[in-house]
Amino acid sequence: MVRVTPVEQEMLVEAEPNVFVPAKGAWGRQGSTTVNLKAAKKTTVRKAMAAAWRLAAPTHLKEEFKTKKSSRR
Repeated sequence: MVRVTPVEQEMLVEAEPNVFVPAKGAWGRQGSTTVNLKAAKKTTVRKAMAAAWRLAAPTHLKEEFKTKKSSRR
């Protein structure tokens, strides 16, 4: 399960309905999304997990990650 925004969830489910399904009930309406790992590619799961991390991470960590990521280019 990953928790993303409802808009991100809609995009994931539309792009790969065999991999992503909204969780049942209120959790699903708020972005909780079930991931079928057997049907998913690693890169797909990594992207979904990164989106979930960006939603949940504290602001200072998001800023630190942006800085480190841009310095690697």
